[in-house]
Amino acid sequence: MLSAFCVAQDAAPTGPAAPEVQFVPAFSAKAKFDRPLLVEFTATDPEVAYVVTQPGQILRVPRDPAKEEQTVFFDIVGKTWTDNWEEGLLGFAFDPDYATNGLVYVYWTEKIAKTEGVMAGGRKTRSERQSVISRFGTKKNDQGAPVVDMASELRLMQIFQPFGNHNGGTIVFGPDQMLYVALGDGGAANDPFGNGQSKAVLLGKVLRVDVRGATAEKPYAVPADNPFVQEVGARGEIWCWGVRNPWRITFDRKTGDLWCGDVGQNRIEEVCRLVKGGNYGWNLMEGTEVFKTRKQDLPIPADLVPPVAEYPHADGLSVTGGYVYRGKAIPELDGWFVYADFSSCKVWACRENQGAPASVVSLGRVAASPSSFGEEADGELLVTCFDGKVYRLVPGKKE
Repeated sequence: MLSAFCVAQDAAPTGPAAPEVQFVPAFSAKAKFDRPLLVEFTATDPEVAYVVTQPGQILRVPRDPAKEEQTVFFDIVGKTWTDNWEEGLLGFAFDPDYATNGLVYVYWTEKIAKTEGVMAGGRKTRSERQSVISRFGTKKNDQGAPVVDMASELRLMQIFQPFGNHNGGTIVFGPDQMLYVALGDGGAANDPFGNGQSKAVLLGKVLRVDVRGATAEKPYAVPADNPFVQEVGARGEIWCWGVRNPWRITFDRKTGDLWCGDVGQNRIEEVCRLVKGGNYGWNLMEGTEVFKTRKQDLPIPADLVPPVAEYPHADGLSVTGGYVYRGKAIPELDGWFVYADFSSCKVWACRENQGAPASVVSLGRVAASPSSFGEEADGELLVTCFDGKVYRLVPGKKE
């Protein structure tokens, strides 16, 4: 993410004609949120959407536009550190067995006493921030609505952050019930420590961990089938590597494929399909280009995984990853990955083509900077925007 103002640029589509879509408010006309970053749903509460806001709240919002009353599900406003505008409450997930265990997970930024952290190559730096993944239980409030039990926190991961940007922030359970965690390269610019290309550190990676049965003594386990478990000097938590700032990662509900919007540096924004053990090139590459100002003189590996789609900064400055569309309202979009740009407010969809470049179509623009997407139970898509609104993709005339 870069700016809350939209830049009027147009990407050139490559592929079939785009379906006609529009973006309409998803909830009550009075529903407005302070920097919404995420929308999640649970089958135990089907009439409610859970809207995550960057300052630190999760709100239960009626899905019926005729209803307005919201309740607070989770609140750590004032506890999250938001000095940098890429920090705050960035991720949220329901446990796969939430219906029986009532567990939820959050990813947030915390201010700590200035301490020393070790980056790639053993280089040390000092900072006063860390990313935290916490697990909480839930309970019912006096009105019978579910709320997070704030006294139940169990910290699963605390990840030293050298700078305030490139936090990633997605936490999502895969079809395998493992927790996937998206981490940026640690921030600043150009990946100054070379974290993306070092398997000795967690930054610049997507992790895969097992949090079932987590305890304070063993907050997570490393799955035995993770790709680098047996590699000396590599962190076993790593699922794939060489990403800059994955914003966001999501699973295709039909195929189980993991998709990502990875925010670029100087020239290129990219969409990737993430595979086990894959190296996505940062900071040796930016998209399909060699990154000219990288800080390390490493050879370019032959097995780097290229992006599925990319676009230049003439068309937008910060990709917002979305979902593969599996709804029914817009059948022409079935199987297409829908994504956007936070700066230009453009929305696209791309689809892989076996042995040929991906197809890309333009879906128009949203009203304000799109910060994230949400997927409803029926596969229809929502987009959260920094005008405080949540919109739904529906058939109709493009904006």
